Amino acid sequence: MSRVSRQTTATYTADASVLSIVEELTTALRYAGLPDPRRVSTDILAGLLDVPRSWPTMNRETSVDGQILKAAREAARRLAAGAPFAYAIGSAQFRYLNLIVDSRVLIPRPETEVLVGEVLERMDARFKSGEEWGTALDIGTGSGAIALSLASEGHFEKVIATDVSLDALDVARSNATRSAAALRCDVEFRRGSFLAPVRDVKATVLVSNPPYIAFSELDTLPRSVRDWEPPLALISGHDGMAATAKIVAEGARILARGGILALEVAETRVSLVADMVMRQADYTDVGVRLDLAGRERFVFASRT
Repeated sequence: MSRVSRQTTATYTADASVLSIVEELTTALRYAGLPDPRRVSTDILAGLLDVPRSWPTMNRETSVDGQILKAAREAARRLAAGAPFAYAIGSAQFRYLNLIVDSRVLIPRPETEVLVGEVLERMDARFKSGEEWGTALDIGTGSGAIALSLASEGHFEKVIATDVSLDALDVARSNATRSAAALRCDVEFRRGSFLAPVRDVKATVLVSNPPYIAFSELDTLPRSVRDWEPPLALISGHDGMAATAKIVAEGARILARGGILALEVAETRVSLVADMVMRQADYTDVGVRLDLAGRERFVFASRT
């Protein structure tokens, strides 16, 4: 799975063995004071090559494209400067997809993979085999992780993803192109705040991982989040509830009867969100689901 160098002389960097790259990165990361520098070095190379984490260790003598060496050096430099790993290598795994990520979008979390899986299970149980699932909405798509996973794993006629950020939509569209071979349906991207761009849609599922951090909580976040990830995708008013409340209120007009509302929320406010949904007569079957760590994280409901 090695990559052969095709650079012009103007950008040429000599090919190098996997072992030599790992040794060079390990030295640099150890000097920068990062813990477990050899493991991180192999993870960098595996991430850049999109191969299993064990691959560099098992293929030490394999020659790697010189451009990968340049990218690995840059990733090590970013890590030493405090960047999250995904930003350092420029990509992140989400379910079955490898996505482009940078500081324009949030890094997709494993917890959100659970949200997508739950939506797919509910839709699969609702429809007969071979029957199309209608239109899915992903509100605040960021990197496009949710929308593209629904489009690649589900049986929707269409997936529509919205975001207020043009930068985020640029990343999401790039990921759609990157994942094109895996997509089972069209994915449409629309710019706008919350559900404003999709008022003409009747959806069978509305899923969102909206901003849910309160202003007062910003300083409590890890520096890798607070100093690197986009505030627009993190902060939601003084209580962290503004975005969620708007989606719940407007979602009832967008969802078709029997449609599914699926939200990821702060673990400290799950009960507040569930109560908010239950107070609206347009929703029924309100329930809470746990994340991978056993914390209450997701709120589901059905449109009456």
